[in-house]
Amino acid sequence: MKQQRLSPARLGVVIGFLIVVCIIYLVALFDMQVVHGATWANYAENHRLVARNVEASRGRIMDRHEADLVSNRAVNNIVLDWVVLANSPANTNDTLLEMVRLAESMGYVHTDTLAITHSPLQYTAMSPAQEWHLNRFMLHYDRSLRNMIRTMQAEDLLADNNDTEAPPSVPDELNVDTVSAVQLMAFLRQQYRIDPEYTAAETRIIAGIRYEIDLRTIIGMDEYIFIEDASVRLISAFLERNFPGVTVQPSSVRRYNTTVAAHVLGRVGPITAENLHLFEDYPLDAQVGQDGLERDFQPWLRGTNGRVVQTVTADGVVIGEHFTRDAQPGGNVVTTIDSGLQAVAEAALRSTIRQINAERGPQEIHQATGGAVVAIDPRNGEVLAIASVPTFSLEGFSDNFAALLDETGNPLFNRATMGAYEPGSTFKMVTALAGLYYGSITEHTTIPCDGAFWEFAEHDYIPRCMGIHGNIDLRGAIAHSCNVYFFQVAYWVGMERMADFAERFGLGDLTGIGFGEVPGQRSTWDTMIALNRDLRPDDPFYHNNVFDGQIIQIGIGQGVSMFTPLQLANYTAMIASGGVRFQPTLLREVRSYDGRHVLYVNEPVVMYDIRDHLTPEQVELVDAWFLSLQEGMRLTSTHGTAASQLANFRHPVASKTGTVEVRADDEDGPYSHGVFIAYAPFDDPQIAIAVVIEHGGRGGAGIPIATAMFDHFFRDQVVDQRLPVENVLLR
Repeated sequence: MKQQRLSPARLGVVIGFLIVVCIIYLVALFDMQVVHGATWANYAENHRLVARNVEASRGRIMDRHEADLVSNRAVNNIVLDWVVLANSPANTNDTLLEMVRLAESMGYVHTDTLAITHSPLQYTAMSPAQEWHLNRFMLHYDRSLRNMIRTMQAEDLLADNNDTEAPPSVPDELNVDTVSAVQLMAFLRQQYRIDPEYTAAETRIIAGIRYEIDLRTIIGMDEYIFIEDASVRLISAFLERNFPGVTVQPSSVRRYNTTVAAHVLGRVGPITAENLHLFEDYPLDAQVGQDGLERDFQPWLRGTNGRVVQTVTADGVVIGEHFTRDAQPGGNVVTTIDSGLQAVAEAALRSTIRQINAERGPQEIHQATGGAVVAIDPRNGEVLAIASVPTFSLEGFSDNFAALLDETGNPLFNRATMGAYEPGSTFKMVTALAGLYYGSITEHTTIPCDGAFWEFAEHDYIPRCMGIHGNIDLRGAIAHSCNVYFFQVAYWVGMERMADFAERFGLGDLTGIGFGEVPGQRSTWDTMIALNRDLRPDDPFYHNNVFDGQIIQIGIGQGVSMFTPLQLANYTAMIASGGVRFQPTLLREVRSYDGRHVLYVNEPVVMYDIRDHLTPEQVELVDAWFLSLQEGMRLTSTHGTAASQLANFRHPVASKTGTVEVRADDEDGPYSHGVFIAYAPFDDPQIAIAVVIEHGGRGGAGIPIATAMFDHFFRDQVVDQRLPVENVLLR
């Protein structure tokens, strides 16, 4: 092959081009470094590039009718740029005090999470985030803080004229439990060079702000938001004073469009030590769901922050910016909650508890303290309402946190998912189904009731019934809550078989709803043995035996069975559905932020179908088994223990009351808890409800709550179907 050679002319062109390019670069460098060197040096000294996050909007939380429960509100924050502030000629601490006074004069409180009072110096009640931040701060300044503590201790020894040669001792680990507020404030005063001439209150203000600014560097957070949600008037006042390092940044905060469902919706806040493992791929300054749906739906609700690089002058003025990544908003979550039904549930709970306490009078020491109600759609497991009383407001939660901790009734405690209660007579359908399954009874078996159970009379143990029912069958026993009937069935069936069917109903296990629930427990051999050992710690006979008298009590919902209202509602829904138990859910679907696209649709999850665990012969009987339970619960409403309030109710309701005896040594008092479960309509179940009222006195105490919810639910169903209703003007 003939070799190609570059001609002299072409070679000359290439060399000439390279020479020209080099000359251009040399001229440009000479101009930049020599001719205009001073100008560019001054520019470099007085300008800097700052990379900042562009906050992405968090998705909204909506109810099943797509009404906003939680949304966002645009705000403007006053942010302090510490680099600019620290390099200003003015006294930094004086400037900070002037800013605080201006903000306070206009009714604003600056951001300060340092949990120390100024007089006397002591720690205040801390949220988990505050405690974690303080501990991280102490760890960062471990050596300096140790030196300060040693110095203070040495001075104390000299002041006491103590001649001991023992060196001052410093705790092995510095944290809020080992470092006093006095010691920490002394360190902050020294670290930030706070003049002793400042008053104690002024010292505390300066230390708090400097701590907040320092903390952001220590844990990798963005700028310090001095004032959140500042008004135009306040922003104008700050800009007029020309405070160094002050910038205004747009942001958003959560807007709560409802006053209900506080336990369910949850809060948003900074990452803490307790939830750090849940958000390992998040920046440490991220705002994340702390509890409730905000936490469970965090992957859907979170957006992706953008990034902007700004050119900032020495005075903090932004003269240019370049977006390296656009912010992507989070998705909108459509829940299963019916906000109207939720409001009715909470209002009915509060009013019923007030009425119970009013009837008892102020002389009663132990009153109804709280309660919970859960409503579930038995056709798919969707949770329609989940209420716990007393409750709290999500607005201003952080400001009221300490007061909520001390408030009577523990409003932060979600009784619906975390409160475990004995089920009382509402458990009797479990006992009945176990008896039917194992052939101990049929739906037509009758048992005589003369008001007492005589099986253990020779041992002087004769448990009583609430009445004298004669020969009574299963339906009648459920309707009239005949203890004797279920004592006998429980005696025939045994403890472990009842525990087996309690498990099939999901009682004593986590439901899988997702947030803040406890499993409760079933009355099993192990749990009953543990009870007996506690009852008679010095009696070996009690350490290895569960007695027949205890087993029959398990059959009527006593023993050590403890279930949550959520579990009881799902149990009721399984009876209504004829043996199918769904996983309770609060999620219907997720949509894009603009609502144009459906990102996820939640499908019902069947956790247990009794037909999958029966023989072919039993499958033929199971419909009759559940029908007998359902008809017994219907008779409860028409002729049984709930008839006084439900016999003439406008909707056909199947129900069961339960009265749970509180043990004599219970410090909460002698009154029984009231438990009530129900579903409707009887012939086409659409809603199942469980109500628990602490110290409500009787199971029927929860009926007014359920009826108010049924009325609201079915009224809405009629309106949704465009059917005429009473007292509504037709157009």
